[in-house]
Amino acid sequence: MKALFLLYRGNPFCGGQGIYLYNLTRELSRLGVEIDVIVGPPYPDPMEEWAHVYEIENLHLWMVKTSSLPYERLKRLLVPWNFIDYLLTRFHVFPEMQTFSMRILPMVRKLVKENNYDIIHDIQTLGWGTIPMKGFNVPIITTVHHPLTRDRDADLMRESNFWGKMTTILFYPIRMQRTVINSIDGVITSFKKGVDELAGAFKMKKEKISVVYNGMDVDLFKYTGEKKKENELLFVGNTEDYKKGIQFLLEALTLLPEDVSLTIVDEGPPQKTNATKFVNKYNLGNRVTFTGKVDYDRLVSLYSTSTILVMSSLYEGFGLPAAEAMACETPVVATAVGALKEIVPPECGILVPPENPPALAEGITRLLNDRELRIKMGKKGRTWTEKNYAWPVAARNTLQVYHDVIRRYRRKK
Repeated sequence: MKALFLLYRGNPFCGGQGIYLYNLTRELSRLGVEIDVIVGPPYPDPMEEWAHVYEIENLHLWMVKTSSLPYERLKRLLVPWNFIDYLLTRFHVFPEMQTFSMRILPMVRKLVKENNYDIIHDIQTLGWGTIPMKGFNVPIITTVHHPLTRDRDADLMRESNFWGKMTTILFYPIRMQRTVINSIDGVITSFKKGVDELAGAFKMKKEKISVVYNGMDVDLFKYTGEKKKENELLFVGNTEDYKKGIQFLLEALTLLPEDVSLTIVDEGPPQKTNATKFVNKYNLGNRVTFTGKVDYDRLVSLYSTSTILVMSSLYEGFGLPAAEAMACETPVVATAVGALKEIVPPECGILVPPENPPALAEGITRLLNDRELRIKMGKKGRTWTEKNYAWPVAARNTLQVYHDVIRRYRRKK
């Protein structure tokens, strides 16, 4: 089988889709799938061992003032699609998904003729250029971890004035993604509840949606054997993202004993200020530590040595930190939202209502006071992740979706 992958931003530090691209393509290649990838910047880690990668330019002009652009980048604005990107960003539109899909259209046409792909796999791009690709006589599927309506609605909650709400609406290409997703042949989402969410948000048929749990590297994410710290909470996520609910975790921390501390795997000031605002508000400066960006070895060590991982999210399309922590034999306290209700079974962690600091503090306290329960949950968490979230499992299930979609597509021809 031959598959062509499309993704507008491929670096792992740009979000879960970059991690998904890297690991899924590697595992699919081990199952005999020939992989080509068209990807935008920041580009993925080297994948040449198992995929042929075609890199597409993007100047990343969103939120960048024209006066701050160096001469070399200004010259690149003479390239037509770079100029279109520039114009759209001046009108507060985030254009990368739609312009990426249009930039790659001639390349996709050429590669399809040369390589006779069995399937095209888009990853959460769903740009306008996907629709004419339907004329290339190759089935197209996409992976969508959660609909953009979730992100838009969360951002709208933070905006209090008309201009803020208007620019938020302009930022998210909901209409484009709704149109495109209904035109293609199949959709993969990462949790069962996501089927209803996608069907509702994009007005699409549920029969087109398949559930494949995200994968993770269970050989990398495993308990290091380091001694577990007492009363050490861990949060892994983007603290600027309102959906991560960091403010509720920091408020919950005020309800816990003074010797309970929190490590946040994210940047603090001056790069990011949202969490610091609440740290200062609640006078938690001596109990909260920011690590900044960390490499995988450091992250695995943090998972392994922390007492509890806490996820205070308002919504999660998968909740990778929860799976990673469980793989490192660390129990989880998380909010019962989105995929977390499936990702964290009761034998591996505690689920509490969202936006409820007292409930969050109560769940944390229960585990802090019961070392035997923490150990038991940690062991079960490791078994659960090996069975459900290993990348080889995700790849086999994805390959089965490919076969199903191809079979349906050929029946219609």
